[in-house]
Amino acid sequence: FWETSLSACALPTIILLALHCRRRPTIASWLLLGSSAAIAALINPALLPTLLAIMGWTAWQTRRIARVAPLVGLLALLLLFAPWPIRNACRFHAFVPLRSTAGFELWMGNRPGATGFLDESLFPMYNRKELASYVAKGEVAYTGDKSTQAWQYICAHPAIFLDLSLRRCFRFWSGTGNVDSPRIDELHALLTSILGFVGVVFLYRNRRKAFALLMALPLLLFPLPYYITHAEFRYRLNLDPLLTLLAAYAVTQLAAACSRPRPTPQSPALPT
Repeated sequence: FWETSLSACALPTIILLALHCRRRPTIASWLLLGSSAAIAALINPALLPTLLAIMGWTAWQTRRIARVAPLVGLLALLLLFAPWPIRNACRFHAFVPLRSTAGFELWMGNRPGATGFLDESLFPMYNRKELASYVAKGEVAYTGDKSTQAWQYICAHPAIFLDLSLRRCFRFWSGTGNVDSPRIDELHALLTSILGFVGVVFLYRNRRKAFALLMALPLLLFPLPYYITHAEFRYRLNLDPLLTLLAAYAVTQLAAACSRPRPTPQSPALPT
C-alpha cells in the first residue's frame, strides 16, 4: 500500500504543477513538472499515460507563449525514467518499458473460468504448477506466453470479454472490485464517483472547460488497464483525492443551487 499512497499523493501534485506551469510556463517550471512526472511514473508506471496527457494539456494551454519549454519538460521525464527500461533490458534481455507482468495480469482477467475478480491462487508464489512453468520458461517468456493465451481467449470470446470488462468498469467505480469489500468502502467509492463526475460537469458548465478537461483526464485514462484485467479497490484509491475534491465541489454547487431563491410568479394586473 505504500505505492498506492504515494501514487494518490503524486497525481494531485502533478496537477498542481501543471496549473503552475500554465501560469508561469518557464523552463524551470517545465523541468519541475517533467521531473516530478518521471518520479511518479517510476513509483507507479500505470500513471504514465495519464501523466503524458496532463503534460500534453499543459503544452496546449501554453502553446502560444512557450514552445521550447515543453520539450525540455518531456526530455526531463524521458531522462529520469529511462534507467528503468534500460535496467529491464539488461536484466531480462528484452524490451520491458513498464512492468514485466502486464501479460500475466491480462491472462488472469481473461481466461477460461475468469470472473473479473483477482484470483491470487494463480500467482506462481501460491501455485506450484504456475511456479514450475515460470521457472522453466523464465519471467519474460512466461508472461509473454500468458499474454498470447489471453489475446487468443479474447479474440475467441469477444462477448465474454466485453461482459467482463463492463463488470470490471462498474466494480472499479463502485468500489466492489474485491470479493470481501467492506460496505463502508463501497459506499464511499460510489458516492465520490458519482459526485466526482458531477463535479466535472459543474466545472464545464461554469465555463472552466480547460480545468474540467484537466481533472477529467486521470478519470478517463488511469482506469483503462483495470477494465481489461482486474479492478481491486486499492487501484481506485489512486484517484480518491481527485474524486473527493470534485465531489466536494459538486456538493457546494448543488447546495448553492438549492438555496438560491426562486423567482415568485407575478400576479396578473387587475383591470382598472
